[in-house]
Amino acid sequence: MDEHIESYFEEFSDDGSRGNFHKVIALHDSPDVDWKIISQKIPQLPKGWYELAQLPVQDRIEFSRDFWISKLPFHLNAEEFIEDFFGSMDDVGIFIVQKTFEDPFEAQMVYSIEGNNGFYRGGTPATEEDIFFLQTLFSEMVLPEDYLAFLQIHNGFCKTTDCTGITSTHSIPETFQNFQFLLEQNEPLKTTQDEPLDPKTLIPFYESFGMPFFQCFWSEWYPAQEMGNVYYSGETNSISDTRTRVASPENMAFPTFLDWLMFYLERVE
Repeated sequence: MDEHIESYFEEFSDDGSRGNFHKVIALHDSPDVDWKIISQKIPQLPKGWYELAQLPVQDRIEFSRDFWISKLPFHLNAEEFIEDFFGSMDDVGIFIVQKTFEDPFEAQMVYSIEGNNGFYRGGTPATEEDIFFLQTLFSEMVLPEDYLAFLQIHNGFCKTTDCTGITSTHSIPETFQNFQFLLEQNEPLKTTQDEPLDPKTLIPFYESFGMPFFQCFWSEWYPAQEMGNVYYSGETNSISDTRTRVASPENMAFPTFLDWLMFYLERVE
């Protein structure tokens, strides 16, 4: 595994000078942990994750890859990209963590990129109730199918030690409210064509850690039969230029959620 994973998933030291968690269980390195006991500690832990953690490393990688491919809808380039993404891994691990003594236990699936090139952390899958709640929250919009499918793989997902990343369904109401408040503090929002833009047509699904930068679905833009997504910068109070569909760091306007996800997962050499 990436050498930084061990330091990230470190329990608090006695003097409190280091560590991020009160309790950490590396389930993939704990073959004696009983399912009944661990499922009582963390009821939302899928049994499939528990069983995955008992497998050899290469099987964990391959089974995870196959699950992604089976869950995500067809995209012209996605399957090949996912194959390459998982081909760059040296491990997939399951960590059970407790932030403080008072906090509940949570499970995270960790994807380690070979050569100490970083890692990704994903929360447990969204339930049917989570998806229904999200659709009810934005009842006047049809959320993209590929986005909802990814939530059923990981309800919350980020790279390396980023504490935000793709927002979980549990955090979206607060994130959306804070995002709207942020927009209210700025000048009226406009598109790159200098047209007025209703802030409530933007749904932030990704937040850059510690910065007022968001990737948002935009309900006024449907480049591929579903809502496309654009980049909002709090520094310039502007969104991406949607006059082109080219996905690039310079443009950051993506026809589909999967187009954005592939950009997010790309390795930076």
